Parts: sequence; C-alpha cells; structure tokens
Amino acid sequence: MPGRNPYDGLLGGPSDGEGGFESAAGGGPPSPPDPAYLIDELSRDIAWLEEQLGEPADPEVLERLKQDAERALWEVADLGGDARFSRRDEANLEAVVHSDGSRPVLFVKDDFFDAGAPAATTWGMSLMQVEAEVRKVCRAVGRVNDPRVPIGYQGTAWMIDEGVVVTNYHVLKAISLNPSRTADGTFTGTLAPGVSVDFGVEIGGGPPDRSFPIRRVLGVGRAGAPEFAHPTVGEVNFDGLDLAVLELDRVPGRQFPAPVEVARGDDPQTQGGLASRGRRVYLVGFPGNPGSTTPDVFAELFAGVKGVKRLTPGLLTEGRGEREDDARKWIIGHDASTLGGSSGSLVVDLEAGGRKVLGLHFAGVPARVNWAHGLEGVTPDLAAVIPGW
Repeated sequence: MPGRNPYDGLLGGPSDGEGGFESAAGGGPPSPPDPAYLIDELSRDIAWLEEQLGEPADPEVLERLKQDAERALWEVADLGGDARFSRRDEANLEAVVHSDGSRPVLFVKDDFFDAGAPAATTWGMSLMQVEAEVRKVCRAVGRVNDPRVPIGYQGTAWMIDEGVVVTNYHVLKAISLNPSRTADGTFTGTLAPGVSVDFGVEIGGGPPDRSFPIRRVLGVGRAGAPEFAHPTVGEVNFDGLDLAVLELDRVPGRQFPAPVEVARGDDPQTQGGLASRGRRVYLVGFPGNPGSTTPDVFAELFAGVKGVKRLTPGLLTEGRGEREDDARKWIIGHDASTLGGSSGSLVVDLEAGGRKVLGLHFAGVPARVNWAHGLEGVTPDLAAVIPGW
C-alpha cells in the first residue's frame, strides 16, 4: 500500500496533523475529488484574478502549471507517500491547495480581502466575523524594501510598538552590510542604504504614503548553539531566536500604523497557553522573497501580484513546547500557505477575536510544516529591547 503523502488531503485522505490540508470548516472539494476537478478549481481561481487585475495570466506559464499540477496530482493518487516531487512540483501542488479553499491565498486590498474570491469559500465567514481586527492587523504589516535587489524587497515586518517593527534576523541580515550577532543577541553591522518598510503594496497598487525608512536596529534574538542546528533544514536552529526589532524614521505628514496586540507569556489570564495545536490562525505577509525555497506561482502568472500583501489562513499543527527539540519552548508549527516564502510574517489567532499575534514565521519544509516563534515564549526578549513594552 502506498505510504502517506502530505498532499493526500487534496484527494480525500485523512490529515496526519502535520501540514495536512483538510478543511477547517468542513468545506472544500468533494471526497475524494479527482485531479481534473481540482485543476478546474485552479482555473476558476486564476480567471478571478485575471478579472481583478485586468490582465491575462501568462498563457505559457498557465498551461505548464495546469499540466504539471495534474501530473503531480495523479502521482499522489497512484503512489501516495512514495511520490517524489521537485520544488517546482511542490509549488504547483500548493497552488491547487489555495484554489480548493482549504488553505487559500487571499490577496489584500484596502486592508482586507475580497469575500467574493473563489478561494475564500471555506474561511471567508470566519474572517469576516472579525473584519475590524483583521483590517487593523493588515494595516500593521509592511514589506521590507531593499533597492539593491531586483525583486525590490527581502521579507515582511510588522508594527509591535509606536514606530517599532519586528522581522526575522535573517531578513535583517539580508538588508545589512557585514551583519553578525553574538550568543547574547548583540548585533553588529550596518543597514544598507535606502532600506524601508512599506505598509501598503496591495493588489492593484495600494496606498502610496505608508513607507518609512528604517532608522536603526534595537535588538536581535540570540544565536543558537551549533549542536542544535536542524539536521536537514539549512540555517534553522530551534535554540536560536530568528527575530530582529527595528526602529523606523518618522516621515512628515504620515502616521505610523497602529501596533498589533501580541500574546504574552506573562498574561495571567492565558498563562502563555494560547498557541495550542489545532487553533485556527491566519498569516499576513509578502511571499516571494529572494531566499524562498519554493517559487511564487502566482507572481509568475501575473506581474500585478509580485510582492503584494497576502493573507493565508490555516491551523496550528504544533503547539508551543510540544517539540522535543524545542528546549526553549518558543517554536510553533502551522499549515497556512507560505508559497514563495513568507519570512517575517505574523501568525494571528483567529479564535480569540482575530487580533492577538501568536507567532513570527521564520522557516518551513514545503508541503510538510511551517515554523514560527511562539511569541508567548519570547516575551522577556521583546521586553528587553522595546522600552515600556
């Protein structure tokens, strides 16, 4: 009998609890759907994007996507866990996952998503019930721009305090000259010229007056001990904290977005226990950063979605402290889409009002698991570098 494959959920298989793509609300395609049905769903999603953008998808890229995705789906159906895929195949399969509604990619416009998007059927109602909070979160998420690179940016940052943003340390490294850090979290290096955080950049353009230069580095997470380096995923070390706190420069006539609310480990009501397995969450960020291990299929189809803000819902697949290799109890897992990379994106609780940030996404294994730092386990580190936090 074929073994378990992470994409079996697309074909009616049960979820294994790690990166499975079952519907969070009982929706999604028929069980078991066939590959042709799923490709039709993908085509419908792309046709909707064509209408929204006013531009056709690249016909050669689209045809290749559909053919390759259907081939990969049949491999899943026939071989199960014995199927082996390239990074390109994994990206194509994730594009199908978006379109069936189970783990969609929703493009942000005017600080929210279009409820009429075909991929929004499963999660749309849950998100609309907390629309005001989701809008606040979306406004607080910005793109880390770097004029030195062809794509123009390196990742995502989000507002945690007045004029203060959080991102990954590896994103900070990408926008710095001669960066390094010590075991106690001391940063040495210089910010590259012209780097900034833009809180607009939505599908269709977005507001032009939400960009702020990065002024300085307030602090970074400590480096992990070498013996705790992940055995198969490069540069991942659960003993280290892939986090950086940056201060922005003010711009005359512009206001900083309001900060988000972060779940704290010292909250007497929740006692550091919000980030639990099975909890519904959503990410907001900017996929397609240069360091991604999977291609951004949508950006290849449409020039108009390259580097724009996206919202992706999912479930926590690992609660804080569940992993045996997480001695510091600051790792959580999730299965929301991070196609094209999503470095620095925030992971937000969808169950307690849709507003509390539970995590900072930093890495993952395509089609299997995504990792974020559970911020309830990082409270002392943030409080040490953000005055009055």
